Parts: sequence; C-alpha cells; structure tokens
Amino acid sequence: MQSFTRAALALAFAATAGASLAQSYPSRPIRLVVPYTAGGSADVMGRAIGQYLSIALKQPVIVDNKPGADGLIGADAVAKAPADGYTLLFGPNALYSIFPQMHPKAPMNVRRDLEPVAGVTSAPMVMAVTATLPANTVPELIAYAKANPGNVSFGSAGNSSLQRMIGESFALGAGLKMIHVPYKGTSQAATDLASGQLKVLYGSTTSIDPLVKAGKARILAVTSSKRFPVVAELPSIGESVKAWPDLITFQGIFAPKGTPKEVVDRIAREVIAASHTPEFQQVLKANAFAAKAEDATAFRASLERDYETMARVIQAANIQPEE
Repeated sequence: MQSFTRAALALAFAATAGASLAQSYPSRPIRLVVPYTAGGSADVMGRAIGQYLSIALKQPVIVDNKPGADGLIGADAVAKAPADGYTLLFGPNALYSIFPQMHPKAPMNVRRDLEPVAGVTSAPMVMAVTATLPANTVPELIAYAKANPGNVSFGSAGNSSLQRMIGESFALGAGLKMIHVPYKGTSQAATDLASGQLKVLYGSTTSIDPLVKAGKARILAVTSSKRFPVVAELPSIGESVKAWPDLITFQGIFAPKGTPKEVVDRIAREVIAASHTPEFQQVLKANAFAAKAEDATAFRASLERDYETMARVIQAANIQPEE
C-alpha cells in the first residue's frame, strides 16, 4: 500500500511539474538555428515561423544561420545544446532521412541525436531542363534520353542531396542512362543549366523560376507522386513513371534529445496554430510551400516514412554511402 501511495505521489508530482514547466516556458529568448545561408527557402520559412513563435510565446525567437557540411554543422550545434527548449533547429527531411544513411560513420546523426518537434512546411521540387533541350514534357525527355544514352546530365546539390535521390530514381524508373553531376550547392548548377552545359536540374520553384523567366530553362513536372495543390498546373513525374515515390522536401523544428515533452508539445501547438493564420499562409504561397502542421508524433512518423523511402531509393539505385 505504501509503495502504491509513493508511486501515485510521484506521478502526481511529475504531472504537476510538467504542467508548471509548460506554463513557465519560455522565460527567455529562444535560438532557432537554420543550418543554411540567409536568403534560401529554409531561411525564409525559418524566419517566418520564428516571427510567429516570438508573438505566440511572448519571447524573442532569434534566427541563427549556421551553414556548412550540408546542414550538419548547425544540426550538431543544436544537438550539443542543453535539452531545455531554448535552442532549436529548423531544417529539412534530408537531414533526418538521407544523411544518416549516406554518412553512417559521421559523429552527428540527426535521426539519433535530435528530437522531432513539429512539421512546418512541405513542397515538391521541380524538374527543369535547359531551354535548348528538345523536350517540353516528361515523356519527351525520356524519349530524348533514350535516344542519347549517357549524354544527358542531371545536377544536384551534392552526393547526399535529395536532388540526387530524385535524379537517380528518375533514371532508374524510366530505364535511362544519365550522368549525375554533383555540385556544392545549387547556384553553380543553376548557372550551368542556364548555359546548357547541364541538361536537367531538380530544385525549388523559387530557385528555378528566375531561369524560366529569363528563357533559360523550362519546368516539366513536380517530383511528388501526385500533382501538388500549390502548383496544380504542373504534372507529376508519377504521371509518366510507374511506381514513382513521393520525393518531396519538408521542413520542421527539431530539439536536442531529451527535451521535456511539455516543452515539445507547447512548441508544436503554436506551430500548428501558425499554419492557420492568413499571414503565414501568404508566406507559404509566395514560396510555393504548403503547411505541414504536424505535432511531434506525426512529424516523426513522416520522417520515418521518408527514411524508409530513401533507403529503398539508395538500395535500388546502388548508391554507395560516403565516408
């Protein structure tokens, strides 16, 4: 009886402490690390959700850009921070679902070392071709690549990037022999696409649009398995390639492992609330994103599904992990 009473009291104390923590959090400014340079889509959306959280949580949310090593430098800084909810990461699914599989020996592993907190945005990439390539549709690109085996290149932001996974999946699914050209980021890749040196590039709508407006590139499709509501006029690669996986980018908030559940839940509630505001919806639309609006449980489930999808892509395309 005494042991039961002690256990009941312990549970009651834990519940009270958790409620108290949730009510008192946050009591000082929060640092939101964006592991990429300023101006990119992750930075824009990170600042947008940070601004909303500043208002909702009544504390400044300071965006801290920490680029390098494909996002791992910023992620590592968050993993090493105290697990108290005052240092958070805003980053994409690739950090969780691709890098741990492509860099199994790396000391930093987002899937192992960070806690999913909330999903924020989602969007497919777009498939773009250089303007001089005689293809206006995905089937025409497939026909051209089959007629010119080994002469059609696709670019990516690196060997461990989502763009590479998409490009390898397309070549495999369509039965094509294509050349992968990895870049350090997408700026030079976009320049080479505009000049015609690169034939195909996968990227965000906002990064490709300037090339389209300049008459240097054409967008053929989105990389999702179905048409994406925000850009519903664009066909999906899945309309031309059978069993096409849902290869999209989505972004969310992560915290150091061991961050109290009450704090995680508080942040997630505010993120979900933000997704319904007209102001945040406007920012999403301007950047061709949709709201993801997932709590920690749902966000983790999305990340795990994506991890399994990437595992299948890596195995099917025989992509070798990097040291």
